[in-house]
Amino acid sequence: MLYCKPCKAKIAGVHEHCPLCGGNLSGEPEKERSYPIIAPNPNRIKRIIQILSISAIAGAIICVAINVLVPAGIWWSLFAVLGLACGWLWAVVGILKKAKLLNNIVWQCVLISALAFLWDAVTGWHGWSAEFVFPCVCTGAMLAVIILATVFRMPDKEYLILLIVCAVIGIIPLIFLFTGILTVILPSVICVAVSLIIISIQLIFNWKALYREVSKKLHL
Repeated sequence: MLYCKPCKAKIAGVHEHCPLCGGNLSGEPEKERSYPIIAPNPNRIKRIIQILSISAIAGAIICVAINVLVPAGIWWSLFAVLGLACGWLWAVVGILKKAKLLNNIVWQCVLISALAFLWDAVTGWHGWSAEFVFPCVCTGAMLAVIILATVFRMPDKEYLILLIVCAVIGIIPLIFLFTGILTVILPSVICVAVSLIIISIQLIFNWKALYREVSKKLHL
């Protein structure tokens, strides 16, 4: 049987890493898995993708409509549509390939944001990366993590830390708001509000699980 030294727990079945903390395991794995692998229901997956698709399309149409009805001198709705498209892509890929997909969402959030800031700086800094791309990507990442965790009924240990990481990153636009470098503040306000709500919910209703997962990750 496998053994995880940081968690001080024996792990049954066939695992490459500890399912509790993700660390290395010692010992010999069992010859057979403790539980059979259950194939996903294709009809259920298809229905979920359809719901996500129509939700993303509806959100994009609403953003464009608001931009037309309330002119702001810039087509900010195009960036909102891009953020929705990224969120839709994260969610769909997560449904089709959910193995460690939540980790990829966080990394993609950081990578896309960094590339957007770099591109904006190289092209003369017009501020679109801070006003639209970064808050939209952060909001999309948080929603993607929540949707995937809900759809697949993931336990706290699989998504809680990553959700908090996305929420903490989503507070960064607050700096942009206080420094006054933004001309369009709506995406940043929404991003910060969603981040603070998520953090507050986890601290109030799920603080024990959060403390447990942080302790395991830091081996406290």
